Parts: sequence; C-alpha cells; structure tokens
Amino acid sequence: MKQYVDSPYMFSTAIEFARYSLTHPLVLRLFQGEIPEVVVHLDPTSDWISMSHKVPDEPAELSAVRAMSKRIGNDLSLAQGSGGNTSIKDGNVLWVKASGTWLSEAEEKSIIVPVDLPMVNSILGSGGSDFSAATLAGELLPSIETSLHCQLPHRVVVHVHSVSGIAWSVQKDARAQLDELLTGLDWLYVPYAKPGTSLTVAVFSVLDSGIGTPDLLVLENHGLVLGGANCEAVEELLADVEGRLNISPRQTDPPDIASIESALSKHEGWRLPESADIHGIALDNSAIDISVGGALIPDHAVFLEKTVPVSDSSAEISKTLAEYRSEYGDSPDWMIIRNAGIALSSRLGSTGEAQLQGLAAIALRVPMGSNLRYIDENAAEDLRNWDAEIYRKKLDDERS
Repeated sequence: MKQYVDSPYMFSTAIEFARYSLTHPLVLRLFQGEIPEVVVHLDPTSDWISMSHKVPDEPAELSAVRAMSKRIGNDLSLAQGSGGNTSIKDGNVLWVKASGTWLSEAEEKSIIVPVDLPMVNSILGSGGSDFSAATLAGELLPSIETSLHCQLPHRVVVHVHSVSGIAWSVQKDARAQLDELLTGLDWLYVPYAKPGTSLTVAVFSVLDSGIGTPDLLVLENHGLVLGGANCEAVEELLADVEGRLNISPRQTDPPDIASIESALSKHEGWRLPESADIHGIALDNSAIDISVGGALIPDHAVFLEKTVPVSDSSAEISKTLAEYRSEYGDSPDWMIIRNAGIALSSRLGSTGEAQLQGLAAIALRVPMGSNLRYIDENAAEDLRNWDAEIYRKKLDDERS
C-alpha cells in the first residue's frame, strides 16, 4: 500500500512508502530517533524511504488486564458476546480489546492489540473514528469504541454492558434516581450517541461541561465506562457501582420446552436456545413488550436486527411464521412463544444468542410500566450499515 505521509503517525503495520528528500523535516526527525516507534529503511538507489512500526513490548500489567477481561467477559451481567472492552495505556501505546472479539477469551486468544496512542488522539482531533491505521501489530482491528479509552486519562479503562446499568439508563426519567444512587462518586451522564464519531463528540461535550475528571461515565442506552490507576482499582469501582445500581430480575415460571420442541420438529432450521435464561423473555408480559418495542442498545440493533414475531402458543408457531414471511418476505431470526419460551433460527449467530441473554436480563430488570427510550430506527439502520459493525458481524459469522 502506497501513501504520501504528512504526519509522523500516519503509518500502518504494513510497510508504507513516502517520497521525501532526505532534508524533509519529518525524515530528519525519524533519523534522529524522535519517533522511536517507527523504523526507517533507506533505499540508496532512489529518493524513497520505507517506514514500518516497531512491535511494542507488552507492559507487565497486561497479564492482569487479560485476567480482568476474562472475569468480566464470563459475567453475563457485565458483558454479552463480543460486547464490552478493556484497555491499558503504556506510554505512547494503548493496548485495547480488538473489535468483534470476546472478553471471555482474553487469556486464550490474543485479543488485546496495541495502537499508536498519539495517532489515535490525532484521529479523534480531526473528527475521525477509524483507528485501523494506528494498529501496531497483528491483523485484528482495535475496538470501535477505542475513543472511550482515550477520552478518560486513567491508565486502565473498562467499558461494560451492565444489565442493571442499562435497565436504568433506558428509562426516560431515571436521571434523578441515578443522581441519588451514585452520590459520592465522580461520574457523568452521557446522552445516547452512535458509537464512533458521534459518541466521541458527546463524551467530549460532557467532559468539557463537567468539573474535574470523572472515574465513571454512564452511557445512555449503552453501558458504563470506568477508569482507574490499575485493574484492582477499576474492579473495586465496578463492584461498588454494580452494587449501587443492582436491580433484581423478576422471577418467571419455567418454560414449556416440550411443547416448543414438538412444534419445531415440523420446521427445519429452528432450535431451542442453549441458555435457558433466554426463555424468560417469553414468560413475562412486560419483558415481551420491551423486546418487541425496538432496540435498547447498539448491539441489539446490530445483532438482533429483525422484527421479532410473537406466537400466542406453541400450536400457532406455523401460523406465526407463515404470517411473518408473508409480511416481510423472509423468516425471523428468533421468535417469542408467549408463556412457553423462545425459539431461534439456525441463522442466528453466537453473538446474537448472547445478546438475547442480555436482553432477557435487562427486560426482567426494567420496572414494570417504565417509560422507555429506544434507539431510533433510522439510527439503528445507520448502525447496521456502518463498516465497523459489518466487520463485527463478519467475525461473528466466521465464529458461528
């Protein structure tokens, strides 16, 4: 890939070329070692130079970040599927979870990638949200929410999709209650914005209007962002916040697995969820209303994009599917069977099923009768057509 370089940070992991004279200020800075992250190779037969990133050494604390990431990823109340991300800053390098990867696999797979922190800040300053060129090693792309990890100055930053936190932030009148619940903490509330440039602008706006540096951001219809000096401090804060925001889920009757299995035997490509928790959506009328109302968070808009049908009984599954296909020209990815349980299409990927676990956990925690805020359908469609989310879905397809 060829590129004319006008910034010392505009390099990718592949070797790039820039046509400069040896007296160009950038070239002089490179040769003088002022940009140590870049290796310069001079071709003596021409006026071309080639430059490539050095692969940075891992900070000693990265193993602790991986362990923390796995703990968070294994906790359904904090992360579902490929949602959520973690990071640590080490000088000019930000080590951040890669897009589309699962925190639960942080110790088994190399999912935390190094990015050029000054370059990321430069991209943020110019209003950009694509940080792929800042990647210093590997083939995975940095999280689409990398900006959140740069906007908080803390060494360790964690972004979680807390089901209790979301159950609060989707309520239109929850601000006053959050003020009371989070009294004594340094925190700020961020109105909903699409991940990427829009969320970056929203966070900057809130930070500029606030006093001091918050340790906690509550992202409307999205989740929580927490920062601390180290993993221990962040996890301690996370435990405190989760304790304050905790909402116990409503209990439901057990699902009617036998009737669903009998009905699905007539339909190829349908199955029961691997997690029994998902059935809770169909066993609570308020949860059903919440689930059909729209997308509560960005991941629901992306991975649970299709309208969900509701069958009044297992005996009416065939009728419900026929009516859905007639109206939409396609089959649904999942179906609610009222007072019985949930059925999944075999086309629904592992991340989609994980998002259903999260949806069930959120819907059963939202107080009955709450006035809810959903992501606008135009905004949801914008998310689905975003290259960064298409990339995440591609990884999910490969995983599934």
